[in-house]
Amino acid sequence: MCTATWMTGDRFRYVLFNRDEGKSRSEELPPKLFQPPDSPAYLAPVDPQSGGTWIAVNEYGLVASVLNYYDALDPTALPRPGAEKSRGTLPPSAVAHKHPEDALEAIASLTQSVRFDPFLLMVQSADGQGGLLSWNGVELNRLVLPEVRLPLTTSSWKSAEITAYRRDLFHEVVTHPPALHQLLEFHGFYRADQPAFGPSMVREDANTRSLTMARIGADRVSMRHQYFSPENACFLDCSEIQLNRRFSK
Repeated sequence: MCTATWMTGDRFRYVLFNRDEGKSRSEELPPKLFQPPDSPAYLAPVDPQSGGTWIAVNEYGLVASVLNYYDALDPTALPRPGAEKSRGTLPPSAVAHKHPEDALEAIASLTQSVRFDPFLLMVQSADGQGGLLSWNGVELNRLVLPEVRLPLTTSSWKSAEITAYRRDLFHEVVTHPPALHQLLEFHGFYRADQPAFGPSMVREDANTRSLTMARIGADRVSMRHQYFSPENACFLDCSEIQLNRRFSK
C-alpha cells in the first residue's frame, strides 16, 4: 500500500513517496539526519515500531525506497532458517553506498542470506542511474530504471484494480516529462466515492500516512515530509530537513 514517482529537471531530481499503513501501526517520525561512522550521512523518516524506514536519501544524492510487494509471495517457498528481517532496513542498507550499482548488488546479496518478505526496492542516483529489485521470497528480479513504469504502486486489497486505476490516473494528470506540481496533484488525489483507490487512500483498516519527497539539488539534498489527515483526506503542513551534498570522485 504505497505509491512512488520521480522526475528530473535542470540540476535537480525529485522522488515522491506516499506511505500507506494499517491503522494499528504507530505514528511515524518525520525525517531526521543519520550519520553512520563508516558510511554516508543520510536523511530518512522512521517507523518507530520497526526502527526502519521506507525512503532514504544520502549526501551523495542516492535515493532508496521500498514497497511491500503483496502479489509476489511464492506460496510454494519453504521458510528460510533464521529470524525474518524488516524490509525497513533495506533503504538504509542501500544508501550506505555512493553508487546505485553498489547499492543494488549489496541488497541482492542480502536476499541470499537474510529472510525478507516480498518487496520492491527502487534505487536511483541524482543523474537517473539505478534500478528496481523485486523479491518474492525466493527469486530476485531486476529492471534498469528507464524500464520501470510509473507510478510504482502496490496495494494489499484489490491489487490489480487499484494498480490499474492509479496508472490510468497518472497518465491523465501527469505529462511527459512530468512537472512537480503534477506529481504533487497525483499523490494528493483522493477519490471520495472509492476511497481506497487513489494514491491518497482511506480504508476501514488502513490509510495513507504521509507524503515524503526527496530532492537532490546541485549543492543540497533535502527531504520534505507531510502527514496525511484521513478525516479531511488531505496532506497537512510540511516539515523539511537538509544536508549538504557531496560528490564522489
